[in-house]
Amino acid sequence: MKLRQIRLASVPGLPDRIRKALVEYGLDREFGRPDSWTAAVEKKYTEVDGWAVEELILNYWRISLRYLHVPGEAISRFLNGLKEGRITGTQCDACGRVLIPPRHFCEWCFRRVDRWVEHPGTGTVSTYSLSYIGTDPGVRLEKPEIVAVIWFDGTVVKRPASKTVVHAAGILHRLRGVEPSEVRVGMAVKPVWRRERVGSILDIDHFEPAGGGSV
Repeated sequence: MKLRQIRLASVPGLPDRIRKALVEYGLDREFGRPDSWTAAVEKKYTEVDGWAVEELILNYWRISLRYLHVPGEAISRFLNGLKEGRITGTQCDACGRVLIPPRHFCEWCFRRVDRWVEHPGTGTVSTYSLSYIGTDPGVRLEKPEIVAVIWFDGTVVKRPASKTVVHAAGILHRLRGVEPSEVRVGMAVKPVWRRERVGSILDIDHFEPAGGGSV
């Protein structure tokens, strides 16, 4: 839909009223400075002798674009499980790894993964950060949010060729119910679910300590 129409006479430079209208409509911000419109007026639009532009019409259009994001088969099933209060994953029959979040391809074995498993969501803290910045980056939180990487129980696989690398299925989420000074790597945690769920990773409100335990 055409919202506005601005007519510019073919004169050297822009009239003040046109310049004022460009600023008023915000076109100077969206399409450059008002001075750049002068070049559009003075530009030669034809190579035919004897032809000249008598009037240049500029149309202002605002286009609405809508995007449709599709999570895919595996993540869709994972999100539907979260809505029901369940954590689901896929397990590779070759290496035995449980993949959470799930996917249909094992990057270790280069093969398709079709077997689905359900997990209670218990796990351990692999690493964590204390965040003093919330949704407003200009405000420092008095008490920090604890953001942790949770490795799920039973998903750890150690490769014999690499003694220092532990591969596990896990997610990044908030950790609550524990003081920042008491958080430690290897702490056992469990998920705390929201009562109203919509099929989002935020259906898990946070993780909390579940007692002792380590990787």
